[in-house]
Amino acid sequence: MARQTYSTILLFTEGSEAGMKAARNAISLAADEGATLICAGIVDTNMLKQLLQYHIFVEEEMEEYDQELEASCRKQLHYVTELAEQTNVTCRTVLLRGACHSALLRQQRESNADLLVMGAFRASTTRRDLLAHEKQLVIDEVPCHVLLVR
Repeated sequence: MARQTYSTILLFTEGSEAGMKAARNAISLAADEGATLICAGIVDTNMLKQLLQYHIFVEEEMEEYDQELEASCRKQLHYVTELAEQTNVTCRTVLLRGACHSALLRQQRESNADLLVMGAFRASTTRRDLLAHEKQLVIDEVPCHVLLVR
């Protein structure tokens, strides 16, 4: 009998091309390993608060954008769940709120995931790209293995 390397895989779902490739890779790996897949979508409320603080948004716009972000996350989670079901992968979804890196680290601890999968980014963009910066923070702090998919 083959040794199981990963039992719980945490996937950070996001709508980029690399994020969708990461989803397909996570599903394939979960199928091969017989692992449970946890798909996490994140509404980055920290970013929304910063946009409000710097007067880029007014309160009403922030609330509307928050709802749009949540709807987008739910749509991505639903799509990834459908892909997982096609390969008979056990998949659980969670919609998280808060600072992206904090929410993802908290979910990794709570689910005891032994692998985190997410779309890759360019290190050169971490100073100006909020999502790349958040992903770098996760990589720096997460205690499990990380698979970045280009």
